[in-house]
Formats: sequence, structure tokens, C-alpha cells
Amino acid sequence: MNIQKGDRFYATYSKQTYQIAGKWGGNWVLAPVDPDNNDCLIYMNEEIEEMVNSRKWLREAGCGK
Repeated sequence: MNIQKGDRFYATYSKQTYQIAGKWGGNWVLAPVDPDNNDCLIYMNEEIEEMVNSRKWLREAGCGK
């Protein structure tokens, strides 16, 4: 899966949208879009792919495939 800075994912389990902010230690950092949520997520590329494949996260339209 091609992931790049700026891609957005919707977490179906929490109803929160996260945007790829960049990398830290080789892992992706996802920042919440909601200004009231300060909790960032850190995932490996494979973990993000698994979350999308299991439909726990939905990739927003316009993001790379």
C-alpha cells in the first residue's frame, strides 16, 4: 500500500479521522483532524494496511492507492 504524508483515514470504531503527519523512527504518525483530540497514533505500514483491509479504517477519497 502506498502511503504518504497528507493521506487521511477514517477510524470506523472511533468515528475519528486521522491524517498522516509524517514518520517517526520509520513508523507513520497519524494526527487527529478533530481539534479537540490531541492523541496521535503511530503505526507501521503493514499495520495500516491491515486496518484498511479489515475495514477498521477507511481511506478517504483522493488519497493514493
